[in-house]
Amino acid sequence: MNEEILFKLLKKIIPDLKTTTQYSFRDGYSHKYKLSLELKCRTKDYKEILIEKSKYDNLILCSNIRYINSMPSGIYSFNLKNIDEPLWFEKELPINTQFGNNKKIIKVVSLLDLSLANNITKLLL
Repeated sequence: MNEEILFKLLKKIIPDLKTTTQYSFRDGYSHKYKLSLELKCRTKDYKEILIEKSKYDNLILCSNIRYINSMPSGIYSFNLKNIDEPLWFEKELPINTQFGNNKKIIKVVSLLDLSLANNITKLLL
């Protein structure tokens, strides 16, 4: 799955969902639900989901935010407002993966335990 497909699936249950620009801190928003979404599509299953602090810091300012991750095992939604701020650490990671820049830099990140998310697969498929 990719973010475009995931977005289309989410639009089935959030009809007014709109995309944002490529460099926005969020991938989509709904005025009706005052909802901001950040989407990530993973090719492997993980028990902990990586989130960057810079992304988190922008997202947490929104009134209603979901960090949605798809993996082979399902689609998981984190309500960032309902979980404690994660513990942050530094990790060397590619500048970005989506645009093919493999140069590595130090990023401040955290891991969100999958148990903190809701499995929304059945709502979407």
